[in-house]
Amino acid sequence: MKKIKLLGTISVFCFLLSGCGNSQVLSCSLTQEQNGATMEQVIDITFKKEEVSNVKMSINTNVTDEVSDSDWNSLVDILDEQYSTVNKDGFQITKENDKKKRSYNITIDVDVNKAKEEDLAEYDLEGLAGAQGTYDDIKEQMENSGLTCK
Repeated sequence: MKKIKLLGTISVFCFLLSGCGNSQVLSCSLTQEQNGATMEQVIDITFKKEEVSNVKMSINTNVTDEVSDSDWNSLVDILDEQYSTVNKDGFQITKENDKKKRSYNITIDVDVNKAKEEDLAEYDLEGLAGAQGTYDDIKEQMENSGLTCK
């Protein structure tokens, strides 16, 4: 009986202080392999009160030993050129290049309530700042685009 009361108290505490009952996360992913390279995309969309509040995209690229150092360096140069590190209100891009593991990760994190359209437009992400749709609608759109969602 004490365990049930404790769990009930913890649940109420969590709900009141952190709002954990108000948010839901849709996580979708897609993995592609080609010519010794594997690219995994993970998109986490956070909903609060049935509205999109945050979108976090992570693109992780790994290459095998069959990819030459020259090709790996060319890929890194392209990714470095295409995505610069950004830290603006509501919009952040971080990059991590692990040369030893031949892994390159780009993470884009957008708070849709704070991000400015002009900042997102530089990276062809306009529309995220005004992202709308229900959990089920967006899940269906993502799955229709080839991603697997859970």
